[in-house]
Amino acid sequence: DIRIPAESFRGALVYPSLDVDRSSGSHRGRIYCSWMDLTVANTTDIFISYSDDNGATWSPAAPVTDQFLSAVDRFNHWMSIDPVTGGVNVAFYDTRNDTTGSRYQTDYYLARSSDGASWGAADTRVSTVSSNEHDCDGVFPCQGINYGNQQGDYEGLVSFGGVSYPVWTDSRRQLDPSSGCSRPYLMEEVFTAKVK
Repeated sequence: DIRIPAESFRGALVYPSLDVDRSSGSHRGRIYCSWMDLTVANTTDIFISYSDDNGATWSPAAPVTDQFLSAVDRFNHWMSIDPVTGGVNVAFYDTRNDTTGSRYQTDYYLARSSDGASWGAADTRVSTVSSNEHDCDGVFPCQGINYGNQQGDYEGLVSFGGVSYPVWTDSRRQLDPSSGCSRPYLMEEVFTAKVK
């Protein structure tokens, strides 16, 4: 696990996500592997590599996500290769919208490639509200946030026919706007979206 501000108690989990292109396209049979790793800037990002020879050799690791000059963490990802189109889809948490620079607030994003891991299109923000599971508007520690249950490996992603359905958890409904602190017992909830 890698400790980052948004996952300061639990740590961001380090795990691979593997899938194979089962489409009838030009990359049929290509194996893809994505993972989170530390960058030279001491932030985390999602990387991908692929093999066209059944895993004997792999392409150089390449970042999946939009790149910024500011410090941004990307973590807890999932990958799905569309069996109809061969599109490569990677969903992940991202701190790019945290304007404080603290890297606490997270959103869920989807990166998509329609050409075998060539990432030309901008990432798509999937969540509609940022979530802060680190503290409550500066109140730390905040009563009611279960620090052992931060965003985790509860995500999923399925893609079919050019449509992706990411599933993620966040605590957007946990914050009480009047006090900036949490409501008891609400914790995280599960969300999904249809992304074309």
